[in-house]
Amino acid sequence: MQENKNQVWYASSLRPYRRNEPWYYNAENIPWASKLEKSWATWKDEIANFIKEQDSKFISTAAFYEKIDTGKNWNAVMLLFWGVKISNELKKKCPHLNHLLQEIPGLVSISISRLNAHSTIAEHEGDTNAIMRCHIGIEIPEELPACGFKVNGEEKSWGEGKCLLFNDAYRHSAWNNSDKRRIILIVDAIRPEFLRKKNLICAFIITRHVSYLYDKIKFIRMMPVFIKTILFAFIVGCIYVLKPVYNLLK
Repeated sequence: MQENKNQVWYASSLRPYRRNEPWYYNAENIPWASKLEKSWATWKDEIANFIKEQDSKFISTAAFYEKIDTGKNWNAVMLLFWGVKISNELKKKCPHLNHLLQEIPGLVSISISRLNAHSTIAEHEGDTNAIMRCHIGIEIPEELPACGFKVNGEEKSWGEGKCLLFNDAYRHSAWNNSDKRRIILIVDAIRPEFLRKKNLICAFIITRHVSYLYDKIKFIRMMPVFIKTILFAFIVGCIYVLKPVYNLLK
């Protein structure tokens, strides 16, 4: 039986995502994505210079993805994480790009992802079906088959200045078998049908990532499931209330 398409799916449910929905979206049908592509010439130098400045600030993505560890080969600079402002540097250094991103309805995450030469990101699913994830090519060394991306079995190439949009809930993987690094800008936007749940979705996902850390603490790990559930709900509530205040002060 198919689940309600308007129901939010979370990976933490441990239920496989089996909805009959598109796994790729056409950028031409998404106004903000189309605008980003058409404006590529106005912001490509901004982002290139910004990446040079941020080179030493890339951190391993193992901190954000459970059970995916590519060592130093896959790393990122996080600027906005599920609605929480991490850095204001993009606004200062990339004004044209920042203006375009701030116009995106339901914008919740911005990051720059670097995949080193001869590296692979194992197949995995994202946190939820509630977002459209957009990969925008910044430095793309080669096209398929050497360098590419696969969602639900369908392979595609990135293109510099081009948006590759997909449903993050489907299983996906990436590889770069070229001799140069691959860099993309990643943007997450809440899907229109879930916009009214934006803040709750963000609070839930942030709490899930926090739980990766606190579950490594022995006395928490040994707690009964119902106590862990109460703790999880408490953290969700705190983040839901405090996140807007934090962002105002950032």
